[in-house]
Amino acid sequence: MNDSLRQRILSLLLIPAGLIALLGLAELFFRYIVPAPDIPQPAYSGGVLRHQPDQRGVYWSGDVEAPFHINAQGWNSVRPDYSPVRTAAPRIAVIGDALVEALQVPPDKSIAEDLERELPGVEVFRYGISGAPLSQFLQMARKDALPAHPDVLVVVVDHGDFDSSYREVPGTFAKSFLKLRLDAEDQVQELPPEPYVQGLTSRLRNRSATWRYLAYGRQFRFAALRRIFLHQGQDRRYEADIDITDLAERESLDRRAARYLFSRLKAESTGAGAYLLLVMDGVRESIEAGRQASPDGAFRLNRLAADEAEKLGIHFLDLTTAFAADFNANRQPFSASDGRWNEHAHAVAAAATAAELRHLGWLHPAGRSRQ
Repeated sequence: MNDSLRQRILSLLLIPAGLIALLGLAELFFRYIVPAPDIPQPAYSGGVLRHQPDQRGVYWSGDVEAPFHINAQGWNSVRPDYSPVRTAAPRIAVIGDALVEALQVPPDKSIAEDLERELPGVEVFRYGISGAPLSQFLQMARKDALPAHPDVLVVVVDHGDFDSSYREVPGTFAKSFLKLRLDAEDQVQELPPEPYVQGLTSRLRNRSATWRYLAYGRQFRFAALRRIFLHQGQDRRYEADIDITDLAERESLDRRAARYLFSRLKAESTGAGAYLLLVMDGVRESIEAGRQASPDGAFRLNRLAADEAEKLGIHFLDLTTAFAADFNANRQPFSASDGRWNEHAHAVAAAATAAELRHLGWLHPAGRSRQ
């Protein structure tokens, strides 16, 4: 091998060696100098995707920083354990996605813990995981929440929970959620979740401090960057963290999914001796901007959910009214830097939910005896 060829090979090897060295330095920097956010590691047990039990860490994103406490059942909660044994205290189970998982606030500042403060003497268990669609809420109710024997099941719904129940969506956990197949002639088929097995790529990515710093701490969207380079989706419209471009076209599918899932949640709650309350997020950016939510935007899903719940005789609480009234009075925003609820939003949502439950009387001895 002549000197010229050897020099070229060495020059080429310097490029990957330099990149490896740079990544190594970045890992050290984001692990020890500016620590990347911790994220709870996933687990699949009892037919439900959850977190690995008994984890502790500190999640941060932008200007938000909060500890998380994953309990013995694999849920973020101030309670270290959810006992299936009933006490004399009324019990509420709260199900949802990232709004209920609530990594953006300390464990004692979520809607569940705020509900306990609003309703003294009541115990509240919460079951939340990011990315879960409305269809997965049914699985969580069946496998975890209703077996805990609650008096009331509160299901917290946001705008991204409908089409993700029947559409293929990107995501590490997507195949491990219960999904629906909407066949012709209004037939609905449940597609059972696949057990989650963490692949090598996912394991390396989640353990990489550099990845966590960019993807979670700074909310760097790699998929969005790819779309920009490929000139994809430039004509899409977004609101409430969802694509609203085709809301009108997919309304019939969203209605079918909501109707089926709401009806199953009601039937299985009733069968377990629990009341069901659906609670839906408002279009917070419209409220904070001081404008009326567009009937053709994300608020279309609030109306759809309210309509389907009414047809099924299910109590439905739209948080739009509570958020709007609070913002008019206090001018405090509701969104954390990653778009989820901040502490104030959790407190307002809990107060509105508690007021609704007091009005319904479900937690009083007379109401509980009707089950």
